[in-house]
Amino acid sequence: MEALERANRRLMSARSTIIGAARSGSADSDAIARRPRSARQKAKNADTRHRLIEAGGQVVGELGYAAASIARITQAADVAHGAFYLHFQSRQDLFDVLLPTLGQAMMAAIGKAIAKSAGIEELERRGMQANVGYLVRHRGLYRVLYEAPEYAPKAYEAHLAALRAAYVRSLCRSRDEGEIAAFADEELETLAMMLMGARFYLMAQCWNGHRMRHLTDMELGLYARFACAGLSVARG
Repeated sequence: MEALERANRRLMSARSTIIGAARSGSADSDAIARRPRSARQKAKNADTRHRLIEAGGQVVGELGYAAASIARITQAADVAHGAFYLHFQSRQDLFDVLLPTLGQAMMAAIGKAIAKSAGIEELERRGMQANVGYLVRHRGLYRVLYEAPEYAPKAYEAHLAALRAAYVRSLCRSRDEGEIAAFADEELETLAMMLMGARFYLMAQCWNGHRMRHLTDMELGLYARFACAGLSVARG
């Protein structure tokens, strides 16, 4: 009996040691998981995400949303297939940020182009020229844009909202500086949508299904005069 009791005690002691080691290992694992990422790791993750978005725009621009598989996107980004899921839950998750993210760079280019414009006509001319010019240099972006209502409606709405907000801010400055009529704030939002519609239509005429062309001098000048005349008319 004494021998059996000693054996049981040894067994219980060994069990306690194993459980303690397991708990210690779990605590260590939790501590590692909670350890903050280094600045280098954060930068690497941000770079990988950026490359996936850029590659997504490239693939969609060339093949369309329907053919833009995760395999093609990761190959274009030179990223491991499995790494995709560290940044996006699905292909649609990527599509939902594609246009708003790529559109930010275009909006920045337009903002830079219209800076220090001498009056509303020059501002509209420069803005339209910069808009089309950016799409000429980044030809895939237009396809990302025009297919978005079907394949990425959330992204499309977010992009339009950002464009509209930027346009309204520009119109507010022009109004406050006396360059356009004294429209009310709520009228400026409607005006912004009307002018965006004119721009979109002209851009559609510059697209041949494969690439974007620059506006002719006639088209650009007519658009600028049209916008200027409409914004400068005194309210009755």
